[in-house]
This record gives sequence, C-alpha cells and structure tokens, in this order.
Amino acid sequence: MKILGKIRVSAAALGAVMCFSSAQAFFTIDFNEQWLRQDAYNRAMNQAKKNLNPPDDSAYVKDIKTDILYTGALVRAGDHFLDMDGIEQIAQLFPAAQQNEGRRLLVEGIDKLNGSVEQLYGIPKENVATGIVALLGGAYAAYFNHPMPDEAVKPSFLQIAEFLRKKPELFEGKATEMMNSYQISMGLGFLLMAMQQELQQYPNPEHEAELKAVGKLVFKSLLNVEPEQMDFTASGIVFK
Repeated sequence: MKILGKIRVSAAALGAVMCFSSAQAFFTIDFNEQWLRQDAYNRAMNQAKKNLNPPDDSAYVKDIKTDILYTGALVRAGDHFLDMDGIEQIAQLFPAAQQNEGRRLLVEGIDKLNGSVEQLYGIPKENVATGIVALLGGAYAAYFNHPMPDEAVKPSFLQIAEFLRKKPELFEGKATEMMNSYQISMGLGFLLMAMQQELQQYPNPEHEAELKAVGKLVFKSLLNVEPEQMDFTASGIVFK
C-alpha cells in the first residue's frame, strides 16, 4: 500500500516523536497511541485476532453510502475539509507556529489517500474499515520498512469490514465519531507511509529504529499483537 506523490519525511526521538518536512517547513509531532486506544472502532479491533474470518467478496457493499461503515463525505474546500475534527486532534500536537502547515499537509495527504483507494485497491473511500486498513498499512511500512503488499489491501479490508458490521451499535447515529476516526486513521497512516518512503530514499539506521518502534505501538494498540504475529497476504490478515 503506497501513497501518491512525494513528501519528504524523517523520524526522530525514540519512536515517540515524528519529525517531518515539506517544502515549506520542518516540524515535530508527538505520537500518542492513546488516540488509538480510546477510539471505539480500534478497541473493537482488539478482538479481531479471535474473530476475523477469511475474506469474502460479499462483504463489499456496492452502494457505499448505504454501508453502515460509511463516514459521510470528506468534502475539501481549499486547504481544509468542511469537517476538520480529526485533523484538529493531530494538529494540536504540532508546535503552535507550525499547526497551519501541519493541517495543510494532513489535508493534502488524506485527500490523496481517500481519492486513490477505489482505483488502486478496489476498496471504498470514506469508510471506517478503509481507514483502519490505511493505518495498518502505515504501521506495516513503519515496522518492516517496506509497504504492505498491494494484494493484501482489499482482502484485509473485506475481513475488517465484515468484522465491524457485526457491531452496529458502534456506528448507528455516530456520524461525527466515524469521520473523526477516519481522519485520524488516514492521517496517521499517511504520515507513517510517507516517513517510510523517505527512509527508503535517505537510509538512516537510527531513524529506521525509531519508526519501527512507532509501527509496533500501532499494532499493539490496534490489534493487541506483536507485528511478527501476523501476516498480510493475498488471503488477507493471517494471525500466527
């Protein structure tokens, strides 16, 4: 799973801080896995190891707007989305002087991911399960220092979507929470994938170790497993 375009990125500070640069600025954010642990959909995924079924094409809902996992439209207006709650949570971790640039970068990255997933991977945009796959794709890239296999993306989505739809109480009447979760998952997934791409271009053993630690935190927070305890394959997510 890859992001489109190029944004220069580097990691720093013991895996707890992510530093990255764009053409306009260099800035740092503190990675806070509590976001992930407090998210209701991510907490539900903690049970996935015992309950995730093999991928089934019937889990793909053709009319994405009738899917209980549909987050609502991610509408962009210039350098902002109409709903920015999730991005604002991430932006608050930037130094005050860099928050505007951080928001711009996040909007650009999320917009690229959101706009490309249907064409590249055959999975719907604006879907809670898609956000979780993007976050796992970022964690995978961060930990293993190479992208999640493309052939694993849709099967993993189908598994996660089928699993989450068994918990309708998490989604009914929760449009705000769903969009907030989607933005955070897509935003963090984008940052981790971008940082790994930067390491591929500019190898740095120290930064690689720090990014690996962040990837491990995401796997532990989201699925409660060590990264080596699972594989992403053409058959989807396989727990060992």
